[in-house]
Amino acid sequence: MPFEPAEPMLKIGVLMLPGQVPLDLIGPLQVLQSAERIAGGLSIRYFGPSPSLDWLGPLVLSGIEPLPRPLGRLDLLLVPGQYRSGIDPLLQRACAEWLREQAACAETVMSVCSGTLLLAEAGLLGGRRCTTHHTLQERLTELAPTAHVQGDCIFIEDGPYLTSAGISTGIDTMLHWLTRRCGHRVALSVAREMVLYLRRSGHEPQLGIWLEGRNHVDARIHRLQDALGSRLKHPWSLPAMAAEAAMSERHLRRRFKSLTGMALGEYVTRLRLQLARQLMSETDWSLARIAEEVGMGEDRQLRRAWQRFEPGSPQAWRRAHCGLNAPNGLSTSGSVPGRR
Repeated sequence: MPFEPAEPMLKIGVLMLPGQVPLDLIGPLQVLQSAERIAGGLSIRYFGPSPSLDWLGPLVLSGIEPLPRPLGRLDLLLVPGQYRSGIDPLLQRACAEWLREQAACAETVMSVCSGTLLLAEAGLLGGRRCTTHHTLQERLTELAPTAHVQGDCIFIEDGPYLTSAGISTGIDTMLHWLTRRCGHRVALSVAREMVLYLRRSGHEPQLGIWLEGRNHVDARIHRLQDALGSRLKHPWSLPAMAAEAAMSERHLRRRFKSLTGMALGEYVTRLRLQLARQLMSETDWSLARIAEEVGMGEDRQLRRAWQRFEPGSPQAWRRAHCGLNAPNGLSTSGSVPGRR
């Protein structure tokens, strides 16, 4: 099923700094380039303090715009990390000053690895949860003494700032952002194209079960998994799933379990719980409305399913993950941010 281009165009800026770590840039960019090829609707600009960068051995990156003033509205500003030995102190201070002035123009500022240190130098992380490479956490604490530096996760999102632990985690973090803005179907297609079936887990909502159990090559089962993920509100019966996969019911049950390690019913329930967690964190909808949206019918069924796979209650999870801004769960209004 083809994807419709995102509307309106998502505007992304990349801050190009001396000493840039190659994978900090290329990992997230590959996610974005794949998303553009699959769904369209992305516009990427590259700007920095110099028109070109010595990058990797004899390779040089050129065509870099001057730092824009004013920046203008961006959906995402990406700040890749730098090797500390490659930093030019004067340019670093200029970029920190620019970032301090312009960061508010971006809906999300995403740093990879030591890029978080630049956010700290710009004074943006005071009082916020954040992370960086494990070898740089002490330095991050020195630069942002009131920040809550965490070392037990691969990325953290706090307000407009999305910080990641280092190098390859930029891929996980960008997939997380892509899921929030373009939906899990686009992010899933990107991850499959990049052969990233099993995702690591952070403390923030991630793809989780959307990609678990996808490390196989059976096109019919992939087709069923895609259909389930995109139409969870649909009352999926075993005959309907068997028809979608073009298999007999008995063969589907056996084949699905052997390929994914999960029973088909368990897989559907976990998909619905993952979407329920996303809706609990992103909307002020009541549990009853969320249960209906994810195909569980009523909140009592959602609570029963929750008890099978999660400790505590849905309300306790919502309070813990939404903090002081947790919705009260009583409203029946609201919309899902980032859904198109």
